Amino acid sequence: MRRFIAVTFGLGWAFQFAHPTSYFWLAAAMWAPALGALAEGFRPPPPALTAGRRISYWKSVWPIALWVTLLVASTLPFQPVQPQAAPSHLMYLLTAPFMPAVVAFIGAFGEEYGWRGYLLPALAQRLGYFKASLMVGVVWGFWHTPAIGYEYGWFWRVEGVLLFVLPTILLSLLHTAAYLQYGVWGAALLHGAVNSWAPTYFLLYPQLLDERWLWGPVGLQGVATLIPVAWIVWKMYARSVDKTPP
Repeated sequence: MRRFIAVTFGLGWAFQFAHPTSYFWLAAAMWAPALGALAEGFRPPPPALTAGRRISYWKSVWPIALWVTLLVASTLPFQPVQPQAAPSHLMYLLTAPFMPAVVAFIGAFGEEYGWRGYLLPALAQRLGYFKASLMVGVVWGFWHTPAIGYEYGWFWRVEGVLLFVLPTILLSLLHTAAYLQYGVWGAALLHGAVNSWAPTYFLLYPQLLDERWLWGPVGLQGVATLIPVAWIVWKMYARSVDKTPP
């Protein structure tokens, strides 16, 4: 696992440091966990995990659709919707249903190959999937440290890093459930949904962008609304899986 950590954090942080607000470098960083897994000699998980299960696009991503809906609905009593009319926003809305697959191919698969494909089962051998998911969520969150300013507008502030770990822990449970159902590609599609659908919130509430530590997907509101979604998904899917992988 040492080579995985060294490559994942070494390359991932180098790419994020290169330009923490550049989509190109952030996408490049997303492939670092896959390279780390390959450095450990990891290959795709055994077929037994997903035997007889055809990947379902919508069943993989629906938890994120529910989460974003809760985010938007829970803001309505406090803030008016103020969408900005722009051609780019219209294009975004038209392509949003299919963007999780695009993001999965661009970079999310690279992260999931490492986080859920390699690291999660390795930890679950000793901890079980639930505790392993929590640990992967912590590692996953801290891995984003150089780009935290991209999320909150805070560059290198400890509270930003600590806050970001909270949603990644809860999201890790959703990714584990998707992985256990559909393998790495299922987790990659869900990851793609997070990256492509969560920004919808600030298209509807642009006035809250400067307070995204509180409002929105990676703020305290995001954590609060993720808790019931994670609980529902875990009860639906993960409880039927053995505590440790084969």
